[in-house]
Amino acid sequence: MFIAPEIVTREQFTNAEGQRLQDLVTLRYAVASLILALVVITYYLREIAGLGFRTHVMTGYSIAFGLVCLTTVFLQLSGKVSALPSIFGTGIVALISTITWRNLRSTVAAD
Repeated sequence: MFIAPEIVTREQFTNAEGQRLQDLVTLRYAVASLILALVVITYYLREIAGLGFRTHVMTGYSIAFGLVCLTTVFLQLSGKVSALPSIFGTGIVALISTITWRNLRSTVAAD
């Protein structure tokens, strides 16, 4: 989303021109920034003390990124947008979050 937003946006929205195209490119940058921010926050949350708190946070991340991934899969399959980079990005984060959540949950249950 950061590398070639105008090319991808032009491919998805072939009739967009001028200010509309620029608005869509800007929106793509905003969404990419939000996803990157959540990934960075998730990375630094691993240092939070308290397994119970970490478990709840990772549950939220797993659900949130899973929903974003499923939404982009739906949009891709319905032909509304070409969302393969978003599907892979959010899918990887959802998978990592779910694995971390399961590991934390089993650690909390063992205590």
